[in-house]
Amino acid sequence: MKAKRERNLKQIGDRWYFDFSLAGKRYIRLGGRTKEEARDAMARLRVELLEGPKGGAADVEDPLFKDFAKEYIELYAKPNKRSWERDERSIAHLEKSFGGRRLSQISLLQVERYRVARLDQVSLATVHRELACLKGILSKAIDWEKLPTFPLRKIKIDLSQEQRRERILTLDEEGRLLSAAAPHLRPMIVLALHTGMRRGEVLKLRTESVDLRTRFITIPKENSKSKKPRKIPMDSVALELLERLFPSDPGFIFHKSDGRPYKNICEAFQSACRRARKDPTDPRDKGIQDLRFHDLRHTFETRGVERGMNLANMRDIMGHSSIDFSLSHYYHADAARLLDDVEKLATLPAEHERQHERLPN
Repeated sequence: MKAKRERNLKQIGDRWYFDFSLAGKRYIRLGGRTKEEARDAMARLRVELLEGPKGGAADVEDPLFKDFAKEYIELYAKPNKRSWERDERSIAHLEKSFGGRRLSQISLLQVERYRVARLDQVSLATVHRELACLKGILSKAIDWEKLPTFPLRKIKIDLSQEQRRERILTLDEEGRLLSAAAPHLRPMIVLALHTGMRRGEVLKLRTESVDLRTRFITIPKENSKSKKPRKIPMDSVALELLERLFPSDPGFIFHKSDGRPYKNICEAFQSACRRARKDPTDPRDKGIQDLRFHDLRHTFETRGVERGMNLANMRDIMGHSSIDFSLSHYYHADAARLLDDVEKLATLPAEHERQHERLPN
């Protein structure tokens, strides 16, 4: 729901918040369910601050983590971050450990225990994203005077772990994954593998963005990571898929029975990976390991370049800023193929070889 605004006041859903600065400090609070309640609450806090603290730091709140996390999402993440839905998923896991604790009760020891416990369940990159979210929440709590202090620098996070991934789906894994995927998920996987679209772009794909006649998909700027629109050509597999799925009424291509789009397919995707065993009768077979939906995008680009696709065209399809980005982040040539490529230089004519011999050392 779009927020209504007035100077120092903001409505989100059925609640009003106030936001003002005094003596160089910013105060953001839940004011109440009406604009008048929020105005009164803001006035009371201004008076308390001007009169000075009573009985200690009276202007510093200490809310429960689960309550403040909701404010963080509404007041900061949604207005400022394209990845706010990822923050919501991180918070869902963080709340299991910290939800009932007040912000001041979260200790570094508890954070480390959380890190160790989660590493038994998910990848290191996922744990680091969740800790980055926690760090961002606690940082905002300090900025908004709801937490006096916290040694944030001691929460160690290495998000570069995610960028070092080189996970490409093999053809054998692709077959097993598609067989194991739920009916609503299977066409999304196929489309991602044949277009390189991001998960969010697939989920938000609408009929008006698909031109079956020209065989192009348009990603509008509001759904694009770069904030720039781009066009994606459809191969015959993607075209046949969308022709079959194309709804009679305008709306989302992938939707539930009530027409609403799917919001989160992460759990469905991971369930399909676990079911995609080589040997269904072997309890030790854990299916396809260490695969994310985003790796389907990696796979599309790597397969395209391996089959000779022009790098400049690939850059435009993927929405990258440069060819170098495509090469360094997605294209993972194997050693044998690299050796085959450079060996072509060894077939130069003898005259060229003599010219090389005459070059000065």
